[in-house]
Amino acid sequence: MERLLNNVIKGLEEKSDFKGRWCEHYTDKCKEYLKSYGDNQSDCGHNCEYCKKYKWAVDRARHYEEKLGISWKEILKSWEDDRTYWFMNYYQDANQPLIDSDNVFVFETVDELREKCGKEFICPHCKGISTDPYECNSGKKIMGKVCDWKAYGFFQFDLAFCYVKAERKGTKIFMPVSLKNAKGVKE
Repeated sequence: MERLLNNVIKGLEEKSDFKGRWCEHYTDKCKEYLKSYGDNQSDCGHNCEYCKKYKWAVDRARHYEEKLGISWKEILKSWEDDRTYWFMNYYQDANQPLIDSDNVFVFETVDELREKCGKEFICPHCKGISTDPYECNSGKKIMGKVCDWKAYGFFQFDLAFCYVKAERKGTKIFMPVSLKNAKGVKE
């Protein structure tokens, strides 16, 4: 959480990004509001993109706490441990979906994930069955070429988001055949 907060404050203080992202009214008092936002949801009343993104990340972590019973600080720390790029791009629905969304599945352990997901996954591109949850190995041809679609590629659609509570981690994979007809999975 400290890293994210420091990145936000640095952006606000440097004002080197697009003018609309930083706050024209930023003061040291704003910094104090940001530091305490996770505990009391009070803010400075300004509406800059940096502060909105910070609040979004904290609010989403609090959503995970409510749904999973894991401290929002632990959730946010896990996200920050995994983050390898700019926070403004990292924190979004695609990376931290709402837990009660379609195609989101929660497991207690990695073993439970493996057991419930099985060994067959539906490639969203060719609709073939892959034994790899991240890279299509179905052997199906699309436009004369064997499909090699990746779950981690640029176009991420019709994937399952699997969150493992014990690891405090989530991952996007091809939809497991065994979960296809589970809660709200879209055709």
